Amino acid sequence: MRIVLLLCVFIVIPTLVAGAEKEIRIQNNFGYTVVDVPGAMEVPEFQDGFERGLVEWNQFNYNGAVQLFFDPAQESTYGLEVGLSRLYNWEERYSPPVGDTTWDWGTIWTWRVGGLWQRQLTPDYYFMTGAALHVFMNDTGATIGFPLAIGHRIAASESLTIPVEIRMDVVFGNAVPVCIGAGFGLEFDLK
Repeated sequence: MRIVLLLCVFIVIPTLVAGAEKEIRIQNNFGYTVVDVPGAMEVPEFQDGFERGLVEWNQFNYNGAVQLFFDPAQESTYGLEVGLSRLYNWEERYSPPVGDTTWDWGTIWTWRVGGLWQRQLTPDYYFMTGAALHVFMNDTGATIGFPLAIGHRIAASESLTIPVEIRMDVVFGNAVPVCIGAGFGLEFDLK
């Protein structure tokens, strides 16, 4: 299913707009997820006397994406994005009245595909937003999300640019995680 989705996004759709100039961007952002992890996991924080609860979690996030923009020379352009997001990590303890204590843990990841709209603020600065479908990799379902970014391009050559951006992604899952991060990437002009 993922292969079909990638083929549609990066082969079929670009073929439909073959006459347009294209720009491909590979972006990596790192940051913090604002989320109530016990609320999102629907498991309370562990306390003495409880049999079950969360004992540890971290909200470090990673957001990686491949983006394809059409007519990048225009002041306002549109594009497609396929990405991967690490939202947060959790560790749960189960201590039954009789028997051994057991542990469970996991990391919440999503795959996403979506559309983007980008506006040039100046020749070097841009604003970007859009909408995406996030599919949780732990098979708990899918939801929508909205990215919002502001970035600066540093020219490395005529066809290679290094985008540096601050990005926020709102993912409408349990407890609505909001990923805030910053990062850099590589942008190739495909004239």
